[in-house]
Amino acid sequence: MTNSPFRALIVEDDFRIARMHGKYMEMNSDYTLMGIAHNYEEALAQITNQPPDLLLLDVYLPDHSGIELLRTIRSRNIPSDTILITASKESDIVEEGLRLGVFDYLIKPFDLDHLQNTLTKYAQYKRRLTQATELNQDLLNDLMKLRAPKSATGSQLQKGIDEKTLELIQTCIQDSTDLQTAEDIAQLAGVSLSTIRNYLKYLAKEGIVDEFLQYGSIGRPQKLYRMKRK
Repeated sequence: MTNSPFRALIVEDDFRIARMHGKYMEMNSDYTLMGIAHNYEEALAQITNQPPDLLLLDVYLPDHSGIELLRTIRSRNIPSDTILITASKESDIVEEGLRLGVFDYLIKPFDLDHLQNTLTKYAQYKRRLTQATELNQDLLNDLMKLRAPKSATGSQLQKGIDEKTLELIQTCIQDSTDLQTAEDIAQLAGVSLSTIRNYLKYLAKEGIVDEFLQYGSIGRPQKLYRMKRK
């Protein structure tokens, strides 16, 4: 059950953008596209009929705002998570979205890699939450890191650590079921070996990855990595 695709609904008034996001969602094995709505009334009807796991919600709709839609589904206790898409950087919209519990923000214009990173984080968050047999503080801390808006997390990174590069490297490690060397991760991420080693050092220090030493018959031991298991 927890490995089933997450049901997603796209709410976007621009037909071209909505189709593009819809096709992209259909190619993502973590998600099933339930449909596309182009305004508040269409979206509310679809959500009421069959609540999605995730809303990809544009703030500016022709009849009501995305924030109003979010208020409505919260007032009805509909348990759908939301990634809010907006061209606005106004602080009142951001604050209202946070109060209403959005999972993350995407500020237009954004590329599909940015969207992919956000969708990957949501899938990781949801599966870790639903598969946990019991909650503890370490697990909750990790879950909050996944769902923290980028503007909030970026300021916490140490100097020399780029957020997008960090997300890419974490995804490469997360997607592997085997222990990996720095060389393995560098090849998957398409990033230089020296950069990978710097990021792995940071991830190990932050307790996000486990580091192991593999001893051979000669030479220095080889370092192996995997995401920390709870």
